[in-house]
Amino acid sequence: MASEKIADPEAVTVTRDTKAVELDIKDEAGDLAARALTSAVVDEETARKVRRKIDRRILPFLCITYALQFIDKTSLGYSSVYGIIPDNKLQGQDYSWASSIFYFGYLVAEYPGIAIIQRFPVAKFLGVNVVLWGAILMTTATCSSFAGLATVRFLLGMVESTISPGFVAVTGIWWTRQEQAGRSALWISFLGVGSFVGTLLAYGIGHIQSSLSTWKYIYLILGALTIVWGLLFTFFVPDGPASVKWLNEDEKVIAVQRVIENKTGTKSRRFAKDQIIEAITDPAVVVLGLISFVNAIASGGLAFGSLIIQGFGFNPLQTTLLNLPLSTVQIVAQLGSGFLTTRISSSRLHIASVAMLPPIVGTVLINQLQVTNRWGRLVGVWLLGSYPVGFMIILGLLSTNIAGSTKRSVASGWVFVCYCVGQIAGPQFFKSKEAPAYHNGIVAMLCGFILNLVLNQILRFIYVRENKRRDKTLEGRSDDEIVEMNRESELQGFEDVTDKNNAMFRYAL
Repeated sequence: MASEKIADPEAVTVTRDTKAVELDIKDEAGDLAARALTSAVVDEETARKVRRKIDRRILPFLCITYALQFIDKTSLGYSSVYGIIPDNKLQGQDYSWASSIFYFGYLVAEYPGIAIIQRFPVAKFLGVNVVLWGAILMTTATCSSFAGLATVRFLLGMVESTISPGFVAVTGIWWTRQEQAGRSALWISFLGVGSFVGTLLAYGIGHIQSSLSTWKYIYLILGALTIVWGLLFTFFVPDGPASVKWLNEDEKVIAVQRVIENKTGTKSRRFAKDQIIEAITDPAVVVLGLISFVNAIASGGLAFGSLIIQGFGFNPLQTTLLNLPLSTVQIVAQLGSGFLTTRISSSRLHIASVAMLPPIVGTVLINQLQVTNRWGRLVGVWLLGSYPVGFMIILGLLSTNIAGSTKRSVASGWVFVCYCVGQIAGPQFFKSKEAPAYHNGIVAMLCGFILNLVLNQILRFIYVRENKRRDKTLEGRSDDEIVEMNRESELQGFEDVTDKNNAMFRYAL
């Protein structure tokens, strides 16, 4: 095991804290990190046992929460064919703005939320936000005007803004770099699961006949489910290895030992001004944000997905069901991409580029086929389902390729600010006067997919060049020197040293 049983707990605490000070550990794991760094290497079977516990206890919460977030965020799209537009007297670009304003709230709350994640217990903060967004979602059923709907959507964006960066942080705390690709792919793939389940829920709710408008039931039911789930999340998801209840002391040390190789630590509450400068001048961080922006333009455009399909001549219930193949493509593309990234080394950004090809073909089909060829154009819409793979890959890179808590927070904020701007801009390309073809909106999505593909390869070039430069600095060094440098590099991960200043840090591709 990672440590021996000692009779005096107070003596253990003093010894561990002393080790943490001696090693200059700034990480929240503290004495656990000190013990993990100084303990013998744990056997693989014991490490796997701890990993399985982490997978069983944390992954389901990440997956289901992400699915709920997608369902709730896109509830406007579901309700668009069930009467929310006339009931709220939306005219002209009002619907576009109702979709976009969610991301104004997201934008306003992004950096404050990320700062809170760095300073406070991450899981508890996320759980409270889930409860709040469920409550706000339910209040949408009371809206009867554009002003009311816009206000609720703005508030909803604020409370949902920390979920994705929070999950990136949680993934970095519990899993190794190699494991993060698959785990991130799994919880992000629940965007597709959320889309699939949300479509079925909307279809079922569409059959409700009562004094209330059908669209109001969508918000009341989804909001109530979200509140219940948020309470479960708050009570059962731990903030880190130090606070987890379902691992014993030895297993806690092993949980930290498992992530030593990441060279990123678990989490530090320290605020470092120099890391801010490093983040905003790092070309790779800048490109990550640009990828997020162009990917989000397409995502913002898909707020019109149901209206586009309805424009092909289908009724509301048919339109809802015809969203299911799109959701299926999302699930298959994301899970398949996640599987491939774990099996093929250095393939993440290549896979992200390939995932843009079906959407490029899809947008061309939608725009070029005759209006009367509604099934051919519908296939074009379904092909758009692989585009979220691009966002999935950059979220994974945020946790694996950026070390230093402040730098990672600033980089995450930048990526999600760009995401918000793209989500705000996307719906604005869809002009009501162009309905149901939305030519300019489809062209904007096409441009976003092409730029996404190109930027993926630019980012990969930056990482490859930097890895080669660092490898070159090791030429002529002895094996013993390299072993010592690697040991120092692992310690630096818990000392809140950034990727730029850690000589043995290598970027995942």
